[in-house]
Amino acid sequence: MRRWIQRISCIFLALLLLTLLAGFTYEQVGRATDASQLPPRVGRAVDIGRRTLNLYCSGQGSPTVILEPGGNSPGYSWLLQQSKMAAFTRTCWYDRAGVGWSDPPSSPRTSASIVSDLHEALHRAGILPPYVMAGGSVGGEYVHIYAAHYPSDVAGLVLIDSAVPDMHEPDYALSPLNRMSGRSRHLICVALPAAARLGIIRFAASRERRPAPPDFTADQASVLTKLEAQPKAFMADAEQGCAATDQGRIVPREGGGNPDINDAAKNAGSLGDRPLVVLTAGRYWAPPGLEKEAAEYHEIQVHQLQMSLVRLSTRGRQVVVDADHGMSQSPESIVIAVKQVVDEVRANKH
Repeated sequence: MRRWIQRISCIFLALLLLTLLAGFTYEQVGRATDASQLPPRVGRAVDIGRRTLNLYCSGQGSPTVILEPGGNSPGYSWLLQQSKMAAFTRTCWYDRAGVGWSDPPSSPRTSASIVSDLHEALHRAGILPPYVMAGGSVGGEYVHIYAAHYPSDVAGLVLIDSAVPDMHEPDYALSPLNRMSGRSRHLICVALPAAARLGIIRFAASRERRPAPPDFTADQASVLTKLEAQPKAFMADAEQGCAATDQGRIVPREGGGNPDINDAAKNAGSLGDRPLVVLTAGRYWAPPGLEKEAAEYHEIQVHQLQMSLVRLSTRGRQVVVDADHGMSQSPESIVIAVKQVVDEVRANKH
C-alpha cells in the first residue's frame, strides 16, 4: 500500500510539474507573439513620460468631445459613435493604461492616475480644452472626477447609465469577485503574479467574450475581440481592483465595486452650471425568480440614483432610453445627447 501511495504521489507531482511547465511555456510563447497578434493601431501613441497612451481623434470644431469607455473596454468600442460625432465637432477616444494599444501602467491604476494620464495625453497631443466629456458606466465616474481635477477644462458632460457612488446593487448584479469573501479575494490577489507567469491570466483573457456593438462589421468586431483578449488589460484591471481593496481584503458593497473610484466620485462635488445630460437605461435584466427584486431596484436606479447625478448641475437633465446598460439598442441616443451638450456649450460662448 505504501509503495502504491508513493507511486501515485510521484505521478501526481510529475503531472503538476508538467502542467506548470506547459503553462510557463504557453505564457512565454504568448509574450513573444503579442506584438504581432495585435491589430494595426487605430490612433497615435502619445508619449506621457516613459510610456504611451493610444489616442484617436477626428473631426473639426470646438468644444472637443472626449469619450471615456465603460468597464475595462478599449476606446475602439466607441469607433462608430465617434465617427458620427466627428461630423459636428472634433471627437476623441483613448485607451487607458494597459488597455488596447496603450502601454501598461508603471504601478496599479487609480482614479487619480487615470484622469492624470488622460490630461497629460491630451496636453501633449495638442488637444486643447474646452471639452465635452462623455462616459459610460464607470467611465461616467471618471469624467466626473476629471472635471473635479481639471475644472477649467470641462465645459459639459454626458453620463451614460453611469455608476453612482451611493448605489447598493443586489447580490445578483454584483460581479462574481464581489460576491466572494475577503479571504478568497485576498488569495486571488496574492496569486496574481504567479498566475500571470504561468499563463493562467492569458488563458482566462483569451476566453473573454463580450458581444461587439451590433452595428460593427465582422472585421471591426474581430479587432475589438483581439483588443479585449489581451492579458495586459486583464492584469491592469485586476491590479487596480486589488490595490483599491487592500489586496482583496475589503469587500465593497456600494458604488461600482472599487472604493478608490467610489470615494473620488463622492468627493468630486458639484458640476456647477455646466450643461449635463444623464442618459439612463430604461431596460434591465431580471434573473429567474428575482423579477420583483430587480424591478424594485430598477425603480430606485432610475428615479433616485440617476436623478442624484442630474442634480450635480443646475443645468442637468435626465433622458431615459429604451435600452439596457450598454445602450446597445439605442447607440444614437448617445450621439444625440452629446450633440445637445456641444450646442449648449457653443451657445454659451455668444
